[in-house]
Amino acid sequence: MIAEQELKQEARRVLRRLADPRAALFARGERFVAGRNADSRVSVGAAVVEAFVRAGWIMPGGPGRYVLAEAGRALLAREAEGFAAQHRLMQDAVLDELGAARAVKVNAGESPLARLKARGLLDGVQFAAGEKLRRDFTLAQVGPRMGVNWDSPVVSGSRGAGGDSVSDIALMARQRLNKALAAAGPQLSDLLFDVCCHLAPLEACEDSRGWAKRSARVVLKIGLDRLAQHYGMLITNQKRAIRAWSAEAQA
Repeated sequence: MIAEQELKQEARRVLRRLADPRAALFARGERFVAGRNADSRVSVGAAVVEAFVRAGWIMPGGPGRYVLAEAGRALLAREAEGFAAQHRLMQDAVLDELGAARAVKVNAGESPLARLKARGLLDGVQFAAGEKLRRDFTLAQVGPRMGVNWDSPVVSGSRGAGGDSVSDIALMARQRLNKALAAAGPQLSDLLFDVCCHLAPLEACEDSRGWAKRSARVVLKIGLDRLAQHYGMLITNQKRAIRAWSAEAQA
């Protein structure tokens, strides 16, 4: 009989992988693997899978495979709500929009950068560079929809392509965002965009890219150093030049 605490730990580990609509539990020998295909590295024993079925967290999704059930999604939602409440650190902040200061409340606990800085894994300059990128992403209004033609001429604060109206603040922020990501380079900008702008956990970034554990942290710090250099921030605690992510000679 599996202990309740062990079952919950396995549920947190495995069910999160099954939240992907294309993921499933695949039978592989005497164990099951969780992911988009049977080559996933996340495996679990048959006894745990049977316990998941009894709890109603997973259900058959075809021969030799299981998918996440509604009860499993509800469990993940409760876990996420509890985690968010535990790590919610509301702080006062000021959002400056072309000289117009606006007081806002932000949750520092939701930011991967804030958590890394609290653990001493990022310095103040790296954190500030990442937060500056996130601020421009917020002002640029590029989250849910990307249907605006950013290359068409600006006329009275509007763009062509379907009549979308975008403020000058958003347009200027979008330009700053694009320049910063271009300065970081294509091999670093994707990770910076995921972590700084979309607040993706480093573990999720490593899983999606097939990287080794804790490698995303190293790459992220290199990218943040590139951002700090682009923003003209003084880097006083580095005793050597900023490392290049690419092995090729830099122009």
